[in-house]
Amino acid sequence: MIAGDRTPAPGSRRSDALTAAPLYAGSVAEIPLPDHVTIRRRDGQREVLLHRSVAVIGDDRVEIKAARSTIFLPLAGLAFCAAAGYLMVARMGHLPFWVLVLLLVAMIFLVPLSGMSLVNSIVGAEVVADRAKNSVTWQQGYLGMGVGTKELTPFEKIAHLEVTVEGGEPNRWQDLADDLRQFELSLVKVSGKRLRIARVPVPAFGETDGMDRTLAVGQAISAITGAPIRLPEGWEMVEIDTGTGEIVSPGKGSLPPADEKKEKNGRSS
Repeated sequence: MIAGDRTPAPGSRRSDALTAAPLYAGSVAEIPLPDHVTIRRRDGQREVLLHRSVAVIGDDRVEIKAARSTIFLPLAGLAFCAAAGYLMVARMGHLPFWVLVLLLVAMIFLVPLSGMSLVNSIVGAEVVADRAKNSVTWQQGYLGMGVGTKELTPFEKIAHLEVTVEGGEPNRWQDLADDLRQFELSLVKVSGKRLRIARVPVPAFGETDGMDRTLAVGQAISAITGAPIRLPEGWEMVEIDTGTGEIVSPGKGSLPPADEKKEKNGRSS
């Protein structure tokens, strides 16, 4: 697998050559996605679990969609409205007038809101990177049902993809780091504008898993857009053997040669 890992070990110091965030070229997209953070679907696509969302990765398209669990709340709202409508029709002459008014008002608000939320959960997406359209699109949110366009960036306007992490720096009061790490994958345009693609919050002890998930999505989008990926300071690309946990090829700010990389990837999962 390919993992983002912290460079310094306890008691060691990072080399001055790695003080700048390493920028990995588009060839990083050739590295297979790590199996420990991806789920293969029946249709051949892969999924990566993020924060309240999931990345659906195909050969020519990557979608950041709402988590499948978000479908239950709108279904519950529609079920309530159906039950309320049946109750109003079946017992219209027996229910108090104020109860009928409350049920009607609730249905007026819940039916459209639940319907929009259901459409957003099933077919909507937050971010779509499409090779056929040669662009990355940010869809409208809840009111747009995840199908309207809010921001569109052609591949030619992309400077690079960047992974950032928050929570690792000691705070200024007690000199202690946070117990959580929040990884974020952003698209940086040529103009300098930053657009968020995905977030992955994890406990501090699971920061490597958080980086792997974030980087897996970045790899997939890099494969489609051809944009390089910039990692945060103190992190580098390494290849590790999942059987032994040993580093196969240290990143040191760059990727191994293509022929060497393919051979080593074949021995890892």
